[in-house]
Amino acid sequence: MMSEFKRQHPIAAVTRVIESIKQNFITIVILLFIGTSNSEGYFIYFLLAGIAITLVSGVLSWVVFRYRVHEDELQIKKGVLVKSNMYLSKDRIQVIDITEGLLQRMFGLVKVEVKTAGGGTETATISAISRGDAEALRSELRKKRSANGEGEEEAEEVYEEEEVLGQWKLSTKDLVFAAFTSGNFGLIASILGAVSGQMDEFINEETIEYVYEALPGYSDVTLIVGIVIAIIVISWALSFLGVIFKYSDFQLEKTSKELIITSGLVERKHITVPFDRIQAVRFVEGVIRQPFGYGMLYVESAGFDQTQKGRSIVLVPFIASSNISSFLAEFLEEYKEPEYQIRPPRRTLWRYIRRPNYFVLPLIPIAWYLMEYGWLSLLIIPLLGYLGWMRYQDAALGLGDKILRMRYRVVSRTTAIVKKNRIQNAETSQNPFQENKDIRNLTVTAASGAGGMGFETADLSSPDTSKVLKWLMNEPLEEEENEISHPAQTE
Repeated sequence: MMSEFKRQHPIAAVTRVIESIKQNFITIVILLFIGTSNSEGYFIYFLLAGIAITLVSGVLSWVVFRYRVHEDELQIKKGVLVKSNMYLSKDRIQVIDITEGLLQRMFGLVKVEVKTAGGGTETATISAISRGDAEALRSELRKKRSANGEGEEEAEEVYEEEEVLGQWKLSTKDLVFAAFTSGNFGLIASILGAVSGQMDEFINEETIEYVYEALPGYSDVTLIVGIVIAIIVISWALSFLGVIFKYSDFQLEKTSKELIITSGLVERKHITVPFDRIQAVRFVEGVIRQPFGYGMLYVESAGFDQTQKGRSIVLVPFIASSNISSFLAEFLEEYKEPEYQIRPPRRTLWRYIRRPNYFVLPLIPIAWYLMEYGWLSLLIIPLLGYLGWMRYQDAALGLGDKILRMRYRVVSRTTAIVKKNRIQNAETSQNPFQENKDIRNLTVTAASGAGGMGFETADLSSPDTSKVLKWLMNEPLEEEENEISHPAQTE
């Protein structure tokens, strides 16, 4: 019975500790390296005390946490020192996500996240309940009450599972290829580099002398190169495993009202994306994947939580660019890609080529003066120039009846597909140098999370930017959509 208050499984107390460790993992690792350099080892005692306090807090939170579905509301009671009562109306609930963490799967449990169309505190998380209770809760929350307010028997209609209209799965071959070509190793390498700077206990003069004796012919340069290569290899391996764990058994299902995404090897996630919350589609081709003709497809979803900056959801983690049109036709038929009609004029090519070097050029003389091989920094100029040329080649816009298609590049190439009535803001800007060439930058923003996701194409001709703005104004926006604003053009 959902009308009676229920309690979570006791393992919820442990999951709270694990969540705290996951959220602060990088900080804990760095502090661990710093703290272990202290011979007294006080840091370990502080760390264990912190875990114990978190566990006690988790137990107390589990004791007071209660939830139930009463009439048209999900009601939750929680809070140890500060009591809190949460009431979420069925009519405003948009998403019910179910996640199976490793510890939860060991006990046959799941985590349920209920998100409404509001924001802030109106996101409820039930950390550990049985799969049967989770399905019953989701079914209960999706029941609708009649408008005439009659008796309980007549007021509710039983929720029926939506029919699956389409399905897409990530093959094992594509999963491995996606892991090989993931670009996440750069971020991981940066983290490892920062951590390695705290490993004075392991990397010291004695260790270096031992390496020199064990490996004759090694020098300071070869040692540094070896460390860099080791960081890159370890980073790539961690990135590879991260993709495997995150996207194993990836499956996308389409119903009449929403898309359902299921994935994960260790932590199994079930994410629902209602069609009426989708604001834009974004196809990103990383520098490693683009030469092979592959990329990652995202959807931008309107925010459910004011604390979130955005809600970019991976719709497909690895797909060929040649298959995008057929995929959209099957799963998001309204997002039909128009042909590109607008590109930067030829006179802007040199601006694109030199712009990436603006920040680097002042630093090259400094590097040349301070470093023995600083003159090698000159090699960065043609590389960044090539990046600018690629940005020029990729920049393009297409206008359909109701769809804007915008392609641009920062490092990875991005293609954004936005419905006209989902555009929150369109802005043109122009600096004095652009004014001389009669060109402008165009930025279009679609809602994503509590803020927005901006898409920008630089150095378009002024008539072309005016054409886009006129296209946006041809069809009035619906009353519930935010009005498009065209801020004054800056010079």
